[in-house]
Amino acid sequence: MDPLLSVLIALGFCLFFVAEGLVLGKLLQPAVFYVAYVTLVEPSTVVLAVVTCAAALGATIGQWLLYRTFTPTRPPPGASYWSPERLERLPGVLRRWAGKRWVSLVERQIDRFSAYGIAVCTAIPGVRTVVPIIAGVGSQPERGYVIADAAGNLVYMLLLLGAAYGVLGISRLFVGL
Repeated sequence: MDPLLSVLIALGFCLFFVAEGLVLGKLLQPAVFYVAYVTLVEPSTVVLAVVTCAAALGATIGQWLLYRTFTPTRPPPGASYWSPERLERLPGVLRRWAGKRWVSLVERQIDRFSAYGIAVCTAIPGVRTVVPIIAGVGSQPERGYVIADAAGNLVYMLLLLGAAYGVLGISRLFVGL
């Protein structure tokens, strides 16, 4: 594969996952595109490592910007933070959107385990979307949040990589590719 094309693909996945980290209730699922890319293209190990790291970095950047949006003391660059009144209504809105069970789970894990809870919850598909908001509202320290979020995103990408290789293995088993 052409090195320039590999860099462009990695950049594309990075930007795609930035959007995934920023937007709740996504219309497009970058994880599905990542699994499809690995399954259909079967990139070399080096290209796959670069694309995976770029996607994890993109997700971390997007979630960090979302975290900063909900941290009352440090808004993201070029934006203002949410007012305390809006922040007070947020847990109720999140519970209705994501489900009381998931939001309560994330709150408990972050309150109890702090950075470790952030890392584990970020690695769980479906739950990961509310982590930046709950960590931001809960005023988790920014540096610890970013490190834990990056670790969780890397684990998430490795889980997606395992899923891609699982799909590839099953297709070879049943289709004989």
